[in-house]
Amino acid sequence: MKLIRLAALLALLLVPAALSAQDNKLAEDAGKLIERIAKRPEKAWDYAFALRRMAESEEGASLVAEFEKQLEHESEAVRMVCSQLVLLYGTPELAYEAWGELLESENSMILEAVAMMITSEGPEDEELLERLQLAWEDSSGLSAGARTALCEALLVNTKDELALEQLREFLSSPDHELVGRASLVLSERGHPAEVAARIDTLSKEPGDIGRLARIGREVVKIDQAVEDHKSGKFKRKDYLIETEVRAIKKHYVDDFFIYAEKPQALNNENLVDNACRAMAMATDRYAAFMTRKEIDEMNQDQEGNYVGIGAHVAVGDDGLIYITQPIYEGPAYAAGVPTGDKLMGILGLVGKRIDLTTLSLEEGVSHVRGPEGSTATIFVKRRGVENELKFEIPRKMVHVDTALEEMLPGQVGYVRLTRFGGNSTNDMKESLANLRRQGMKSLILDMRDNPGGQLSAVVEIADMFLPKDALISSTGGRFDQWRKKQVFRSRGGDYNEIPMVCLIDENSASGAEMLSGALKDNNRAQILGRASFGKGIGQSFFTVENSGGSRVLKCTVFRYFLPSGISIDRYEGEGGVTPQIEIKPSLLKPWEVYAIDKLRDSGKLEDYLDRQYAGAKKAELMKLASFDALDPALWPEFDRLYSELNTQLAKDDVRRELRYALRARVQDDRGAEFTQNYQEDPGILRSVKELFAKTGQDTASIPEYKAVMK
Repeated sequence: MKLIRLAALLALLLVPAALSAQDNKLAEDAGKLIERIAKRPEKAWDYAFALRRMAESEEGASLVAEFEKQLEHESEAVRMVCSQLVLLYGTPELAYEAWGELLESENSMILEAVAMMITSEGPEDEELLERLQLAWEDSSGLSAGARTALCEALLVNTKDELALEQLREFLSSPDHELVGRASLVLSERGHPAEVAARIDTLSKEPGDIGRLARIGREVVKIDQAVEDHKSGKFKRKDYLIETEVRAIKKHYVDDFFIYAEKPQALNNENLVDNACRAMAMATDRYAAFMTRKEIDEMNQDQEGNYVGIGAHVAVGDDGLIYITQPIYEGPAYAAGVPTGDKLMGILGLVGKRIDLTTLSLEEGVSHVRGPEGSTATIFVKRRGVENELKFEIPRKMVHVDTALEEMLPGQVGYVRLTRFGGNSTNDMKESLANLRRQGMKSLILDMRDNPGGQLSAVVEIADMFLPKDALISSTGGRFDQWRKKQVFRSRGGDYNEIPMVCLIDENSASGAEMLSGALKDNNRAQILGRASFGKGIGQSFFTVENSGGSRVLKCTVFRYFLPSGISIDRYEGEGGVTPQIEIKPSLLKPWEVYAIDKLRDSGKLEDYLDRQYAGAKKAELMKLASFDALDPALWPEFDRLYSELNTQLAKDDVRRELRYALRARVQDDRGAEFTQNYQEDPGILRSVKELFAKTGQDTASIPEYKAVMK
C-alpha cells in the first residue's frame, strides 16, 4: 500500500517537470515582451495584444502567476498592461489594487488607460473609486485624453453629477482636443442631443478625433435604430443576415477581420456592411455598396476637384510615401515641394507629430488631406539633403485638369483626355480653343488609360467632334428613365471637320469606349492602338434607406450601344472597341527589365543630372527633355557616363532612361508637366503619319519626325 502511494506521489511530482520545458519557453517569451513594454511604453498595447494571444494558448494558464508578479514592476506601463491581463485571466481584486496605485501616477497616458479600464469594468470597489475621485480632482494639469477619461470613469461608476458638469464645461475650452473628447464622451453617455452639432463638425475633420466622431455619430444612429426596433416603430425582415452575424461574432477565431487590407472590428455594423457589399458584387463587378466617405472621395476624383495640398503620391520600393508629381497650380508646389520628396511626418490637430513612414498610402493621404483653409505642416526627406525639411502648406481646392493639350510639330494638335468628370467638358473646350489659336491643322485625341466617367460629359465632348444629328449612342434598362430606349445625338460642334485620329488601349473603358466607338462608327476619326476594355454598361447611385444618408448603392442600371447597334460589353474575352490600326506594345525582355531597375536604383543617372543640369548647361538639357532626336551624342559626356555604368543595356536604352529622369526635373522647374513624349511613343508617331497622309503632307518635311520615325 505504501509503495502505491509513493508511486502516485512521484507521478504528481513528475507532471510539472514534464511540462516545464514548454512552460519555461512561454514564460521566457512573455518576459521578453514585458521588458519591451518597460523600454518602449508607447508601444505597450501592441505588446499587450501579443501577451493576450499567449495567455489564450493551451499553455497560457501558466502565465497568470507571472502577470500577477509583474504588478510590482517598477515600470508603470508594465503594471498597467499586466493589470488588464490579471483582470482577464487571474484575480480581479489584484488588478483593482494595481489600478488604485496607478491612479497616483503623473503620466497622462497611464491615467487615461486606467480610467478607461475602470469605465469598461465597472468595479464595485469603494477604495478604488475613492482614489478615482482624488485623481479626478487633481487632473487639471493632465492631457485632454486623461481628463475626459477620468470624468467618464467617475460618471459611469459613481453617477457623479459634478463629473457631468465638468464635461460640459470642457465644451467651452480653447483646447480643441479637450472639446472634441468631451463631446464624444457626452454623446456616448446619454447626452447626444447636447453635442450633435459639435460631433457633426468634428466628423468632417481628419485625424483621430474626426475618426472617433464619425464612429460616435454612427453609434448614436445604431442606438436609435435599436430603440426604434424595440418600440415596434419598424420590424426587421432580414433574419438570415441577423442570424449569421450573431453566429460569426460567437464563433469566429478573432475579434476583427480584414477588409480593404485594413483590420475591421468584428461588430454588427462592419459585418452588415460587408454583407451588403457582397450582395452588390453578386450582380456584377461594377456594382458596389459604399460608405459616404468612399462615395465622396470617388466624386472628388471624378470631378477633378479636391481639397488638399495638391500633389500626386505613391509608395516607393522602400515603403515610404513620396511625391510622384506636384500639381503645379497647387499649394504644395508653391511652397517648394518638388517631385521625389518623401513624406516622413505631419502635425496632427493638437500639434503632435504623426509618423507617416509606417502608414499605408490611404492612411497617409487621410492625414495630409483636411478642411479647406487649414494648414498641413509636413516633414519631408529630400535626396541630397541630410536633415528633414519642414513645410507649412495651406489646404486649398485644387483643380486637376482632365484635358491636357500641346502642339506637336507640323501643327498637329494633341489632347490627352484622362477621364470624363464634371469639369471635363470645359477642360476640353479650353484645350481645343488654345490649339486653334496656335494654328492647329489636325488633331490627335489620346484616350489611352481613360477609365470613363460621367455620361453627360461623354455626350457633350462627342458633340464637339460630330456633325449635327450624328448618332452618339443609345441606352436601355428596366428602371425609371432607363426603362425606355434613349437615343443620344450630336447637336453639332465647332470641330466636326478637322482631321483627327483617336488613340485607345486595353485600359480605355466605359465613356472612352462610347466616344471612340461613336467616332469610329460615324467615320469621323481613325482609331489606333489596342482593343479597349469592354465595359458597355453604366451605373447610378442611390442612397440606402434607413442609413441616415451614410451608405450609397452603386448599381448597374443601363446598357449602352454604339451607333452600329452593337454592345461592346466584354463576355468570354470578346468585346471592346477594335482599332482600325493596331499598335502593339513594346515588350522588354526579362533581363532588360532587371537591368533598367538596377540602373534606376543605382542613383547614377541622378548623379549625372546633378552635375550637368546646372549653370549654362541647364538650358541645353531643357531642350533635350523636349526633344533629343534619339541621339545619345547630343548629351554632354554621355560616353563617359555609359562606360561608368558597366551595363548590358544599349546606349539608346540608357539615353531613354536618362531623359525620363531629366523630364521630371524640368517639369518641376518650369511648373508644367509634359503632356506627351511623342519621340518615344509609337502610337503618337503612327497617328501623325496617318494624319499627314490625310492632309497630303510628308512627315520627312518635318525635321523632328524625320529624325525619330523608323
